[in-house]
Amino acid sequence: MQSVATPKPLPARTVRLTRTHQGIELYFPPLRAPAAALALALFGAACLVPGVFAAAAMAPASGSDSAGMVALWLMGIFILPFVAFGVVFITVAAYLLGNSLRVEVTESGIASVRSVFGLPLARRRVARADIAALEAVAPLRYRGLSREEPYYSLVVKTRSGTGLTMREAWRTRRLGQYRNRAVTVAESLRGEALVERVKSEIITAGRLAHLAAQQPHEAC
Repeated sequence: MQSVATPKPLPARTVRLTRTHQGIELYFPPLRAPAAALALALFGAACLVPGVFAAAAMAPASGSDSAGMVALWLMGIFILPFVAFGVVFITVAAYLLGNSLRVEVTESGIASVRSVFGLPLARRRVARADIAALEAVAPLRYRGLSREEPYYSLVVKTRSGTGLTMREAWRTRRLGQYRNRAVTVAESLRGEALVERVKSEIITAGRLAHLAAQQPHEAC
């Protein structure tokens, strides 16, 4: 009798799968992409620290005379943008470190909750009949020592929200549909093999067999 190979467990640092009576629950914990967050934080610090020191050095020279006006002009044109970019990149790095995603897949549809440092930030729900596609995209790439390694996300495209512009959604009061036109149901998946396995779990739990024939991924 031929034995059936047991599939390898999913990487717990990236995704944790729990089977329920209704379907499955996928949990993507914080700290799942530390390399990308560290790269952003270092770039932000490289912009922020010199900008702060430069602003502190030029601040005493600012005043009402012509030299002070030139100092203020230089700060506004050259220094403050570096400080702003540094703050933005460090904020994004903190978001990457602290955000988590919980996705519940059942026969009735898909529901997700995005949290940042444990606080719910956004909730999405898509009915099974409204799911038009399940696509893999590569929004994040981390260049390692030997090669560039893509990190994929799985995104659900809806029938009601596809092709709907913000103006049309506002005019017809369908902002909820516009917001749900593309819902992330998995992210930080390293490699195509892990993408296909998580996608298969979602298709099986949600009874979405008609989506299995779609293209495996599209790179961005």
